[in-house]
Amino acid sequence: MEQSRSRTLEQELARALRTGPFSAVLHLAIEASGLTLEEVRARLVGQGAHVSLASLSYWRRGRSRPERAESLRVVHALEQVLDLPVDALISQLGPRRPRGRWLSRPLGTLDPTAAWNADTGLGELLDEVAPVHSGVARLAIHDLYLVGPDREEVLVSTRMVVRSHVDRVSRMPVMYRQYEPDGRPPPVVRAVRGCRFGRLRSDPDSGFLVGELVLDRVLGVGETAVVEWEATGVSQPGVDTDFYHRVFPAHVGEYLLQVQFSPEAFPARCCSYTRRTETAPDRSTQDVWVGTTGLAHVVALDVQPGLVGLRWEWG
Repeated sequence: MEQSRSRTLEQELARALRTGPFSAVLHLAIEASGLTLEEVRARLVGQGAHVSLASLSYWRRGRSRPERAESLRVVHALEQVLDLPVDALISQLGPRRPRGRWLSRPLGTLDPTAAWNADTGLGELLDEVAPVHSGVARLAIHDLYLVGPDREEVLVSTRMVVRSHVDRVSRMPVMYRQYEPDGRPPPVVRAVRGCRFGRLRSDPDSGFLVGELVLDRVLGVGETAVVEWEATGVSQPGVDTDFYHRVFPAHVGEYLLQVQFSPEAFPARCCSYTRRTETAPDRSTQDVWVGTTGLAHVVALDVQPGLVGLRWEWG
């Protein structure tokens, strides 16, 4: 019985290698190997190819497919782990394509993994949820960052105006990163207006959270939407917060960042900065006035891919 099942699996795998799709080849190769998904992942990690169980499961079931460079490196390692011919899995992927109604990265944009200098974590989450370049242009983004009386982060509130440049767009990704996550739960996000949250995926090692923001209506080409949401738990609790910045993978027409300080916690100094990537040197810095109500802000127009933020010093 076992020999008959093994022979059948081998025949089905040989057929799938000729006809695809990728998910069928991966599923049958795992079945033929006799390994569990956890064992496959452990062997990949042993080869230095890090991938989440969720990603492997989604690839296997056809819910998503590997497209990013780090994911394709995992696929090459999978071929070795599953004793498949070289490029047997990679060849099933073909050229990068839009998934559903999402678009691959357009020219003149910045891969978010490069912007955050993140080797692992973020790319896998985007593969599971949605690519960042999602068929919409960000016309304007307004962030409000609240700082409490103990110098702690209270929440981040975001309002975004988007315009679709393809037909039938209904969702887009939202990204946050915790620094020094230390096993903390991921940020908590809440839709406020014009949207709701769908899938949420997080990586406890890198501190990334990627959420699927579902619009309250499907957009046609040229149509606009205004969405608002909030996040808490981005900064480390009990630690003085001293900066907030946003990464822009693509051009944005207008960006407004407001930092509202509690009356009990005014900073000694505040300045704005821009960078190409998170770890790159500052391109420009400028002192920013903190008003009598504790509000500081920076406005950027015609924002190119990169990063804009405010940081402050406590007295």
